[in-house]
Amino acid sequence: MGSLPRRIAAVTLTTAALLGLAGTATSASATTIRYFKAYGVNPSVAAPRAWAAAHAAGFTDDQCSQENEVISPGYWQVIVTCVR
Repeated sequence: MGSLPRRIAAVTLTTAALLGLAGTATSASATTIRYFKAYGVNPSVAAPRAWAAAHAAGFTDDQCSQENEVISPGYWQVIVTCVR
């Protein structure tokens, strides 16, 4: 029975070490994805607002793409997706 606490401690330390290594590997290759949404009567009305928000957050045109979606007749949603 005396060795059970030592085994538990060893497993806990090994698990913590592995998780620490996984965290380091993950953070080294982490990417940031942000979505900027705007609404309007058509995409040409809503798009400038979504792009302005993306630019204000520090993203460039090369890092972003735009999607347009009809929410209801005469009401559009523009989503600018940015990846850094």
